[in-house]
Amino acid sequence: MHVLLRSLIILGFFWCSKVLAAEVSSLYETAVIAKSQSVEDRDSAIKDALTIVLNRIVAGTDSLNDRVVRAVLSAAPRYVRQYQYSLVENGLPGSSSNRTARTMRVLFDEQALLRALKVGNLKIWGETRPETLLWLVIEENGQRTFFKPEAMPTVDAAVKSMAKQTGLPLLLPLMDLDEQKQLSVNDVLSAYPQHLLAASERYGVVSILAGRVAKSGDCWTMDWAFYFDQTIEQWSKPCGTLNDAFLSGLKGVYNKLSSYYAVKPYALEMNVVTLKISGILGMKDRERVSRYLNSLDMVKSANWIAEDNGLARYQVNFEGNQTDLEELLGLGRVLNPQDSEISGTNELGYRLLSERFP
Repeated sequence: MHVLLRSLIILGFFWCSKVLAAEVSSLYETAVIAKSQSVEDRDSAIKDALTIVLNRIVAGTDSLNDRVVRAVLSAAPRYVRQYQYSLVENGLPGSSSNRTARTMRVLFDEQALLRALKVGNLKIWGETRPETLLWLVIEENGQRTFFKPEAMPTVDAAVKSMAKQTGLPLLLPLMDLDEQKQLSVNDVLSAYPQHLLAASERYGVVSILAGRVAKSGDCWTMDWAFYFDQTIEQWSKPCGTLNDAFLSGLKGVYNKLSSYYAVKPYALEMNVVTLKISGILGMKDRERVSRYLNSLDMVKSANWIAEDNGLARYQVNFEGNQTDLEELLGLGRVLNPQDSEISGTNELGYRLLSERFP
């Protein structure tokens, strides 16, 4: 690890870049396999579905052992808003009874779950999440190549499935001619990641995952390196399925990012802050800012008040810590914090960013 630390100095670009973020939809919805449509198998499948949902919204590496989480899981059907079976069987390997298995889509009641989780000492990660740049090397038959989604549909399906399961928005490198000249597979796997980080700078991300997934027979092994918050973390996983390989990588990313960005659901008191925003040129910009502010999990209401000396003023009612709100406001590529005398008070300065970036 001491070798890797030599490269930390160039990680500073993470924090001066424009952060790429995405609104992750359907966090409270997932699909699982129900062995049959009996009440017992239905409730078991609902518990499996809720386990997936909790693993993508609750921060922490051991959240399923939390007392409150265990209580919520034990009453999983209580939190279901809607469920639906597929119209055709989804045969599972094994006994003939599995011919009755079906895929079941389950949608949970977000507000009911958050109310239940409020009583615990838990943090919840909302829908606005930074994109993670994924550099992936596939090793098969002794050959190492960059991941190419269109040429590797099985790998592509596994990546997308596990990204959805963990609720992580991923960004894949362009791998254009300039990038191919700048970077080789050996740079991705090297203990000296200067070239990898330099190639990543163009994407303006704060989170980078580099991995090698190797196939030997029916076995997949994996090695990961994660760059975030001026640190490097590495981990490996022995033989497993392709889904296991990507779940191990993305779960590591989730644990780190959720611990950093998650907040307590429903803080004890409502707070108010005034935003003074420059760069708003008309009604379209004003509406764009309002939509963005009201989309944030912590924000309960956001209303335009007036415009004074080129600054549009918005009153924002929010639940939680103001520091958390300030970090969240700058995450969505809409508002850029401005250094001013009002920062750190109940008035915050921002500049509206253009909808297209260079």
